[in-house]
Amino acid sequence: MKKFNLIIIFMLSLMLALAGCAGKENEPQQKEQITTEKYEDKKEQQGNSQQKNEGEGDAVNTGSEDGKDNTEDDAEPTDTASDGESTSLTLNPDTVTYAQEEVVTTSSVNVRKAPSTDSEVYQTVPRRSNFTRTADDGTWSAVQIEGNEYYIASEFLMLASEVTDNGYLVVIDAGHQAQGNSEQEPIGPGASESKPKVASGTTGCVTGLKEYELTLQVSLKLQEELEARGYQVMMVRTSHDVNISNSERAAVANNAGADAFIRVHANGSDDSGQNGALTICPTSANPYMGNLYSQCRKLSECVLDGVVNATGANKQSIWETDSMSGINWCTVPVTIIEMGFMTNPTEDANMADDGYQQKIAVGIADGLDSYFE
Repeated sequence: MKKFNLIIIFMLSLMLALAGCAGKENEPQQKEQITTEKYEDKKEQQGNSQQKNEGEGDAVNTGSEDGKDNTEDDAEPTDTASDGESTSLTLNPDTVTYAQEEVVTTSSVNVRKAPSTDSEVYQTVPRRSNFTRTADDGTWSAVQIEGNEYYIASEFLMLASEVTDNGYLVVIDAGHQAQGNSEQEPIGPGASESKPKVASGTTGCVTGLKEYELTLQVSLKLQEELEARGYQVMMVRTSHDVNISNSERAAVANNAGADAFIRVHANGSDDSGQNGALTICPTSANPYMGNLYSQCRKLSECVLDGVVNATGANKQSIWETDSMSGINWCTVPVTIIEMGFMTNPTEDANMADDGYQQKIAVGIADGLDSYFE
């Protein structure tokens, strides 16, 4: 009996021990399960956070929550031009005036689809083109073309009733400049041959007067004389401190749609006895602007005769050459007037005289009168 009781006690102790071991084995599993659940919760929270941040980044990049760029939403309301061009540009409502009036262009200008230099050019029209203007805000004018509305910068328009000149535009180029530019440029459109862009010119042998000074003095007198006769005049330069190449000088006349381009120069020679006036024009075979030969030749003849008659200078000749880049780049009638030789003491002194300069200006103007007649 005593032995039986010991067996029972041993069995109960063993069962309790086994139960305790089973509890300890289950405890780590429970802790591990809790840890895993917390990690999954944290991962899910991080995933939601990343998703939210990525969504905000897209919104910044696209400018809107729906992923579309809202730049257009921020823009002003757009109008539609008569030809279908979408534009937000209109005439300034604070300064615009409305009136139907006839106007003419004062130079070659762009007609645009909207009142902005960024707008598409509908067409380019020459000087003295006529339009009906319907509105003007002081900067841009609305004009009618075949029932549609287009725009021209107001500064290039004037009332047809106020036109008082004779209808001709003369562009005057006072040759050379204070500092020459030895950089090369093609002698004509598409030419492989090149020349220095512009030289400073020669110097009077007795007066010390620089050619660029002489040419501007005469050119300003010519401007005054021509304007007094009713010509519209545009000057390539009015100071010495410029940097304008010969092709760029031609471009001024081209862009303005000049009726005549007068390039004022003085001559020089190793022979101090050389004297007299001459003019320069292209040859009939000029590869760049030979189609203008007859007009340039006539202009050169008229100007040379005018200067010789007004000054009494020796009449040299008309030199036909295709070596002058300032001629080759022209798309308008052009001549170079060589007023006299600065290497000749007598002629140098004459050309420095204010009265003689006025005679040269009158002679060139007389030549232009003859050319346009």
